[in-house]
Amino acid sequence: MTFALVVQLLKTDIMNKLHNRTMALAGLLQSATLVNQLASTGTCDTQGNQASLNSIVTNSTDVTKVFNSEKDLSTGIGSLKIALGKKTKSMQTVVFYALSLINLEKKLMKDPALLTKISNEIDSIKNQDFFEISHSNSIARLAELYKTTLGNLNPRIMIKGEQIYLSNQHTANHIRALLLAGIRAVSLWKSQGGKTWHLLINKKKTLDLLNTLEDVNK
Repeated sequence: MTFALVVQLLKTDIMNKLHNRTMALAGLLQSATLVNQLASTGTCDTQGNQASLNSIVTNSTDVTKVFNSEKDLSTGIGSLKIALGKKTKSMQTVVFYALSLINLEKKLMKDPALLTKISNEIDSIKNQDFFEISHSNSIARLAELYKTTLGNLNPRIMIKGEQIYLSNQHTANHIRALLLAGIRAVSLWKSQGGKTWHLLINKKKTLDLLNTLEDVNK
């Protein structure tokens, strides 16, 4: 094997790792964005919602198996691009949720009993034959799981939005289910070697990759 080929293989490996970390991070920003959409408008992006909820019951550390394509993450990719660039006021809220979820996942990893409880309940939901993951009954189960586990860890994630939507039980359930999807995305991101300081060191490379992905998926 020539030196040039070794260098090329190393570059390819580095880019693949960056791609996988970026997609997992986009999954986190997508969950946070969908939460913000629900809290502000009562609705959220349909394709992104389905992909994020599906990720909860997909037991894999392979990003391409958790999310079928970049189109499943188009909401997250767009949000991540804004978050790494010039933040809007609404994006500041999304970033706050994302950082809060990273901190919450860190606490979860220090509590094996709580992690086992969550994993067992997710397996139970995954194995049900009668409701799809996006069905209101499944969302209610995911919401209850979040509420009785992660929702008890301090500091709690305080959701900002319109009271008319926040007080709606189905919307509240949906928000909690998507917060659980956000925790899943953090776990996936960390499994790819993701660390918070990467966001600063690899900012330009990540933005270049996001621009490329947006162009491909137009």
